Amino acid sequence: MSRVGSGRPHGPALIALEGVTKAYPGVLACDSVDLDLRAGEVHALLGENGAGKSTLVGLLFGLQQPDSGRIRVEGAEVRVRGPRDAAALGIGFVQQHFSSIPTLTVGENLALALQGAGRPIPRRTVPARIQELSARYGLGVEPHRPVGQLSVSGQQRVELLKALAVEPRVLILDEPSSLLGPQEAEELLEILGRMAGDGLAILLISHKLEEVLRVSDRVTVLRRGRKVATVETASTSEHELGRLMVGDLATVQEAGRPAAAASPSDAPPRLSIEDLTVAGDRKADVLRGVSLSVSAGEIVGLAGLEGSGQVELIEVVAGVRTATSGRVLSGGVPMAGRSIRERQQAGIAHIPADRRNDGLVGGLSVSENLSLTELGGGKCTHFGLLRKREMTRRAQELIARYDIRVGGPAALVSTLSGGNQQKVVLARELSRDPEVILCAYPTWGLDFAATSAVHAELRRRRAEGAAVLVASVDLDELLAICDRILVMQGGRIVGEVSSSNATAEGIGRLMGGVEAA
Repeated sequence: MSRVGSGRPHGPALIALEGVTKAYPGVLACDSVDLDLRAGEVHALLGENGAGKSTLVGLLFGLQQPDSGRIRVEGAEVRVRGPRDAAALGIGFVQQHFSSIPTLTVGENLALALQGAGRPIPRRTVPARIQELSARYGLGVEPHRPVGQLSVSGQQRVELLKALAVEPRVLILDEPSSLLGPQEAEELLEILGRMAGDGLAILLISHKLEEVLRVSDRVTVLRRGRKVATVETASTSEHELGRLMVGDLATVQEAGRPAAAASPSDAPPRLSIEDLTVAGDRKADVLRGVSLSVSAGEIVGLAGLEGSGQVELIEVVAGVRTATSGRVLSGGVPMAGRSIRERQQAGIAHIPADRRNDGLVGGLSVSENLSLTELGGGKCTHFGLLRKREMTRRAQELIARYDIRVGGPAALVSTLSGGNQQKVVLARELSRDPEVILCAYPTWGLDFAATSAVHAELRRRRAEGAAVLVASVDLDELLAICDRILVMQGGRIVGEVSSSNATAEGIGRLMGGVEAA
């Protein structure tokens, strides 16, 4: 496996965290953590969900303040009171959730970012600045294009552009490739290599061990808030990094083993989609005459480049989006005209692509978010009043079962790490024992141990007779858990393969239209 990171000379430590500690009620998020970032290196930060990665980065960028410990920049102790202080110290941050305003152009978003960092520039010079940075790092960003019209990969490049425009010496990236396809992710790694070659110190948070080995020079592993080790990438392996993250790998490997699939060929379709056409957000049809079925006891995957229609297809079945024509049947019953709540009551569970905006209510507690689908059903309400004790009991049970790292049921869901927020959505939806499970990027932001547990849970549901439809940009994930994979391109299904004899390369060719059926 070729490596971008190997052989790069490392400069001096630009930033060092020494004995940094941060506690929240019931949680010691960071416990005396040391970390240094050197000029010209990609330094990966690994750990399970809730290991302390987000908190550590928040301290470095000034989003939170440490309870104890020091932050040094080129040897001098500093206090980072907020993002503007961080920008003044040369620290940039590309967060997992994009922060650009979709209705504004790339140039307008860049101007706002520079103004917010205390470095405004004349509006007339913005296009030239974008072209300069795009040419240097191969970003290919158009200054006058509205951000909302860009693909996920394009929006990711805009976030990089905004961070680079502040001329940072240290750049933090949180799961930058989590929603990118294989080719887009490879291009991003090459961009990171060029940035490090220019002398930037890059801190990369990623759950993809192969990606970490591909691009990083050093790796720091956190576990339960403490630093376990910092190792040279050239002297480690996926297995060793996994062991450092979770300890004994036997349980994780057991959870990740494929379960024997039920034989869906003789089972009736649990989910049927017939000649579905759907208008997109900008009027053009995003789905065009799509037909498919998923039998009881079967997992079917949806593969395709970003924007091919996989997420919209799942949204139509869930009732989030309305079809222009065609129909959806669950258990042979047409779903037309049924609300989201009625579809939930009919046994349909939905894990949305955007957990923060579509799957959770940030201002509510973990307990309240876990109870959203139960309100009005008698379990968590009585004569219209909330049964708080029952909600707390149920939340405690799901927190333990799905290993949600949180201080307690009363914690605001917005305070959880992205991976633990995803676990809340999964716990709420799967705990209802649904007959049809719709998943868009179900393991987004989850570490590899949690990913294995989710895969095992979906296989268990399949074995119990559920019909599972999964959209993912991770072809290895689809190959690992699916019985069949449908490939989408331009809103149509262009091919179908059995996972038993499919390869990522073959699916990739279908996605690109090389062998479209």
